[in-house]
Amino acid sequence: MKELRLKIDGMSCAACSSSIERSLSRKKFINKIEVDLVNAKAFIVYDENLTTKQDIINHIEKLGYKAQINENEDSMQSTNNKYLIAIIFAIPLFFISMGSMFFHISNELLICIIEIALMLPILYAGSQMYKKGFLSLLRMVPNMDSLVMLGSGSAILYSLYMLILYINGINDSLLHNIYFESAGVIIAVIMLGKKLEHNATNNAKSALESLMNLAPKTALKYENNTTIQKNIEDINIGDIIAIPKGSMVSLDGILLDDKCILDTSLITGESKKTYKQKGEAILSGSINYGEQILLKVTTQALDSTIGKIINLMQGIKKAPIARIADIVSAYFVPIVIFIAIAGAALWYLAKGDLHFSFIILTSTLLISCPCALGLATPLSILVATNKASKKAIYFKSGESLEKLSTIDVVVFDKTGTITTGSLEIINFIDKKIIDTNKLLSYIYAIEHKSEHIIAQAIIKHLSKNNINKNIEALEIQTTIGSGISGRIDNKIIKIGNARFVGLDSEIIISKYTLVYVSIDNTICAILEVGDAIRENTQELISNLKSINIQSIILSGDTKECVKRIADECGIESYYHSQLPDEKLAFITKLQNENKKVAFIGDGINDALALKKADIGISLSVANDIAIKQADILLLNSNLNNIYNAILLSKKTIQNIKENLAFAFIYNICAIPIALGIPYIFGINISLNPMIAGVAMGLSSISVVLNSMRLNKA
Repeated sequence: MKELRLKIDGMSCAACSSSIERSLSRKKFINKIEVDLVNAKAFIVYDENLTTKQDIINHIEKLGYKAQINENEDSMQSTNNKYLIAIIFAIPLFFISMGSMFFHISNELLICIIEIALMLPILYAGSQMYKKGFLSLLRMVPNMDSLVMLGSGSAILYSLYMLILYINGINDSLLHNIYFESAGVIIAVIMLGKKLEHNATNNAKSALESLMNLAPKTALKYENNTTIQKNIEDINIGDIIAIPKGSMVSLDGILLDDKCILDTSLITGESKKTYKQKGEAILSGSINYGEQILLKVTTQALDSTIGKIINLMQGIKKAPIARIADIVSAYFVPIVIFIAIAGAALWYLAKGDLHFSFIILTSTLLISCPCALGLATPLSILVATNKASKKAIYFKSGESLEKLSTIDVVVFDKTGTITTGSLEIINFIDKKIIDTNKLLSYIYAIEHKSEHIIAQAIIKHLSKNNINKNIEALEIQTTIGSGISGRIDNKIIKIGNARFVGLDSEIIISKYTLVYVSIDNTICAILEVGDAIRENTQELISNLKSINIQSIILSGDTKECVKRIADECGIESYYHSQLPDEKLAFITKLQNENKKVAFIGDGINDALALKKADIGISLSVANDIAIKQADILLLNSNLNNIYNAILLSKKTIQNIKENLAFAFIYNICAIPIALGIPYIFGINISLNPMIAGVAMGLSSISVVLNSMRLNKA
C-alpha cells in the first residue's frame, strides 16, 4: 500500500468532500481516503499494484474537481481575478435593478439589456460553479454548486422567458418579472463568501505554512574544511553540518563546538535564549544566534524535530464529530432539490401562479446550501490546532483533539515526565565486595551500552572518576522497565531495580530511586538516584483538580521515591514498581470502569500504556517509540500546557457544537420559509432569490466568525 496526498481545488461544501470520498471508496484499489474540505486536501492509501497516482487524479477530475500533488499558485491568482470581476460588475447591476423600486422607468427593455450585459461577465467569473455543479448533478453526487447552478440558472431561464413574453406583447410588466440581477448578485455574493472563507482558512493555516516556508530545504555539509550545500534529504546520520550565524538548524544533531546560543521559540514557544555546551543535543528549527557552529547529525530529515512537527500539522484525520456533517450532506443536497421541485409544483397546482412557483423553487435551492454545515467542524479544528501550535502543543489528528475533551483521569509516568529527567547520583553505597575502582569500571562498561535516562546519569557521575573505560562488556541484555545485564571477566553483572537483581524487597528505605548492582547474584553496590520536579507541575495538578480530572502517578520506581514526588505535587493516588505490562493492565482497568484516560510518558517502557490510553501524550524529549505512539506531543517544558490543551479541546468541541447547531437551525428555519409554508397560515412572508442567496452566504460567514472566536479562547 502507498500513501498519496493531493491538493483538490473546486470543493465548495461538505457534499463535495463526501462525494469524492464515497466515489473513490467504492474502488477496490482504495484502502483508505479522507478528504479535508477546509485545507482542500485528500489523504489516500491505495494499492499501487492495481492503480497509479495519475489514475486517482483522473478519477477525481472526472467528478469536476482539480487534483494535483503540488499546489498551483497560478490557479489561486486566477481565482482571485475572477472574484474581482464578479464584484466589479455586481455592484452596478444591483443598484440599477433597485432603480425600478424608486423611479418610474419608461424604457424597461433598455434596463433589461443593461442588466444582461452586466450579468454576463459575472457568469464568466463564476463559470466553474456551473461546470462543477452540472458535472456533479450528472454523476448523481450533487453539491453546493449544483444548488447554485439550478437556482441561478432557473432565474436566468425564467427571466428570458418573461423577456420573450414582453417582446411579444404578452406581458406588460418586465422589470418586476425578471431576475437577471438575482442570478448575477447571487454568484458574486457566493464568490465573496468563498473569498472570506479562504482568507479565514489561510489565517488559521498561517502557523503551518510559515513553518513550512521557514524550514530549511538545504544544509551545509562540512567536509575537508569546506562546506557543500545539499538537500536535507541527502544528509545522512553521522554527517557534519555547519550552521552559520543567524541561520536555522536544519537537522537534529550534537554540538561539536564548545558552546552556542540558540533561539528555540519557533518550536517550543518559549522566547528565552538557550545556551548549549559541547556534546549537547541541538533541535532542528532552532536559530543560531552566535558564530558558525558544527553539528553531528543524529536524525534524517523526516525524523528531525521540525520534520515531525510539520508531519503532525499536516495530518488531516477527521474528528468523529465531523462525520455528522459528512453523513448529513451526503443526503441533504438531493433531498433539497427534490423538496424545491416538489414545493414549486404543488404551489403551481394550488395557485396557478408561475411567478410565485419560480420564487419558491429558486429561493429554496439557494438558501439551502450546506456550506455552513461543511465548515462547522474542520474550520474550528484548524483554528484550534493553529492556536495550540503557538504554545508548542501538537495534535496528531482532529480525533485526538476531540477525545481530549472527554478525559476523566490523567495518568503520569514519573521519571522524565513529572520530573525533569535531569538525574544525578545522590548517594553511592559501596558494599566493599570487590575493589571500588574495578566495580565502577564494570558499572561503566555495562551502562554506557544503554540509552536509558538513569544510565546516562550514572555515566555522567562515573566519568568524574579515574576508572578504566576500556573494559568490554559482552552479552548485553536490557529488560524494559527493570534493568540491564552483561558479562565481564566471566562474571554476570546486573544493574537495575530490586526485583531485577533477585531481591524480594528493598534493602534500604529511601525517598530516591534505588539502583542495585549485583555481581554473580551478590549485591555489591546501591545507587540513590534523584531528579527535580518539572516547573509548573504543581500548577498543572491544581488546575486538573479544578476541572474534576483525577491525577495518578504510575511509576516503576520504589514506593518511597514515588511517594515523595506525589506528596510534593499534591497527587493523592500513586502506584510504584510498575512494569510495562502492569501499566498496561492498570490503564485497561480504568477504561473498564468507563474512565477516559490520558497517559503521559516518555520512555520505551511507556509505549504500551501510551498506545492503550484513550489519549497518549508525550514530551519532545521522549524516546522516538513513545513519540510515535502518542496522540499529542508537547514541545516545551511547561507541563501546564496539558491543562491548556484540555481546556482548548473542550472549547473547540463546544464551538463545533455551536456551529453545527447554527447550521442545522438555519436550514430548519430557512427552508420552510423559502417553501412558502407561512402562506398556508396566512402569513405573507416571501424570499426574493437574491435575498436567499445573500442569506446563504451570511450563514457561512457566521460560522467562520464563530470559529475564529477560538483565537481568543
